[in-house]
Amino acid sequence: MWVELGLLCLLLFFLFYRMMTKDFRFFDNSAITVAPPSFPFGSSVIRDMCFGKVTFVDIAAELAKSFPQEKVLGYFMFQSPRYLINDQELAKQIMIKDFEYFVDRPTFKSANKIGQLFLTNLEGAEWKKMRALMSGVFTSGKLKTMLPHICKAGDHLAEYIAKVSTEGKEVDMKDTGGLMTLDAIAAVAFNLDSNSFADPENTFRRMALTLVGAPGYQKTNMFVVMIKALLCNGFPWLGIDVLKLQIEDPEAMAFFKDIVLKTYKQRLESGERRNDIIDIIMDEIKRTRTGGAQKQEFEDEFEKGAALDTTEIKERNYTDEESILVANAVLFFFAGFDTSAFGIGVVSHKLCLYPELQEKIYEEIIDVVGIDGKITPEKLGALKYMDMFISEALRMSEMVPSTERVCTKNYQIPGTNVVIPKGKVVTIYTEDFTQLEENFINAKEFDPENFNPENNPNKFAFQTFGQGPRNCIGMRYALMVMKVAFINILRKHRMVRGSTMQDKLKMTPEMTHFTGGLPATFVKRED
Repeated sequence: MWVELGLLCLLLFFLFYRMMTKDFRFFDNSAITVAPPSFPFGSSVIRDMCFGKVTFVDIAAELAKSFPQEKVLGYFMFQSPRYLINDQELAKQIMIKDFEYFVDRPTFKSANKIGQLFLTNLEGAEWKKMRALMSGVFTSGKLKTMLPHICKAGDHLAEYIAKVSTEGKEVDMKDTGGLMTLDAIAAVAFNLDSNSFADPENTFRRMALTLVGAPGYQKTNMFVVMIKALLCNGFPWLGIDVLKLQIEDPEAMAFFKDIVLKTYKQRLESGERRNDIIDIIMDEIKRTRTGGAQKQEFEDEFEKGAALDTTEIKERNYTDEESILVANAVLFFFAGFDTSAFGIGVVSHKLCLYPELQEKIYEEIIDVVGIDGKITPEKLGALKYMDMFISEALRMSEMVPSTERVCTKNYQIPGTNVVIPKGKVVTIYTEDFTQLEENFINAKEFDPENFNPENNPNKFAFQTFGQGPRNCIGMRYALMVMKVAFINILRKHRMVRGSTMQDKLKMTPEMTHFTGGLPATFVKRED
C-alpha cells in the first residue's frame, strides 16, 4: 500500500511539475530578453512576492529595475509567460492607438453571478456594451445630481474633524477618508443615509468591510481565499464549473443585493427619484432600450483618449436589469471605497509635509467657497490649485506603478519582428513616466505647478486613473469626493503631521495601508 501511495504522490508531483513548467521555453525563439523562470514560481520576482520581499504592485518595478535597458521583456507569473512594456511611446500605442488589439484586462473569476457581471470582469463586445452604458452614468451632468449626497457625507466629516480637534486626538487620514467615502457610497449607490463617524459599527460599514476583507472583518482565512482564487482563475473548469467557489463573502453580497433590489422595485412602483446611481443606471437602461443615442462629447484629452468604437455592438438591450443594477452598484463600492480612501490619505500626507502649500489651498477654498459657503459643482470646478495639488500628490504616491492588458489578437510590436500572441497578458510599467523631465517641468520634486496647464504637463504620463478606453470610468466622481473632503477639513482647521507619519510613503506588505500609517492632528483656525 505504501508503495502504491508513494507512486501516486510521485505521479501527482510529476503532473504538477509538468503543468507548471511546460511553457518555460515559450520565449526561446523570441528576440526579447527574458527574466528566467524556475519551478514553481516562474521568474524570481514572483518568488520574492510569495515570500513577502516585494508586494504584488512592485512586480513590474522590480523587473524594470533589473532590466533597465529593455523596452520589452519576457517574464513568468508562475507557469504563465507574460510581457513587460517599459517604454512610454509603446505604452501609448498599446493603451490608445492600437487599443483594438488590447481590449481586455485580466479578469478575476468567481462562481458568483454578480461578480461575473462586474464591468472589470467583462470582455470584448460585452465589456464595450456595458462600458457604453456606464459612461452615461458618470458624465459631468449626472455627477452634479450626486453632489448633495456627497456633501452630506462631507458634513459628517467636518463635524468629526471639529470633535477630534477639540479633544486633541490624532487620527489616521486613510481610515478617516474611508469613513467619508463609505458614507458617500452608501448614499449615492445604496439609498442609505449613513454616518460612520458617529456609528462606525453600523451594519452597512460592517458588511462593506467584510466584503473587501478588511483586517478584523474577514471571515475566511487569507490562505483559503488565495486557494479559491487560484482554482477559479487558474482552473475555472474546476473552481467555478465543478466546485462553484465564491471568493466574495456570500452574506455581504446578499446584503448589498437585497438593498439594491428593494430600492429598485420600490422606485418602479412609486416613481420616486433620488438622483443617485440606481436612478441614473435605470435611466441609461431605459435610454438604450428605446434606442436613444448619446452623442459623445469630450471635456478633456483624458475623455477623448477613452473614446470607444461601439459600432460592432448589435444588441444593446439588457434582459436582466436587476443583475446589472446590483453588479454595477457593488462594483461602484469596490472601485470607489478603498481607492478614494487611499487618495484622501496620500493627499493628506502631502498637505502635512508642505504646510505652506496647505495654506494656499485654504486661501483658495475661502476665496471660492467661503468659510460656510455651499459647495456647488461650479465652485468645485473653480478650485484650480486644489486640482493641481491633488494630481501632484497622486503622481508622487506611486500607488499605480503598472497596468495590465490582455492581447485579443496577434500583435506585432511596431519596428520589431516580435509578435505578442493572442491571449497573453501584457504588463505596462508606468511609474517611470512620472519622473521624466520631458513630461513634467519639475518631475523629480513635489510641485503642484507640474500640473499647471501653462507648463504643458504630459497628460498620458499621469497614470493614476489609467489612460485610453480602459481608463477609470469613475475618475470625476473620485476627484469630486476628494475635493468635498478637503473643503470640509481645511476651511476651519489646519492639518498637522502626526507622530509616526513617514516622509516617503511605502505600502505595507498586505497592501492595506502605508508603513507608519497616516496620522494627523487638527488645529482650529482663528475666526
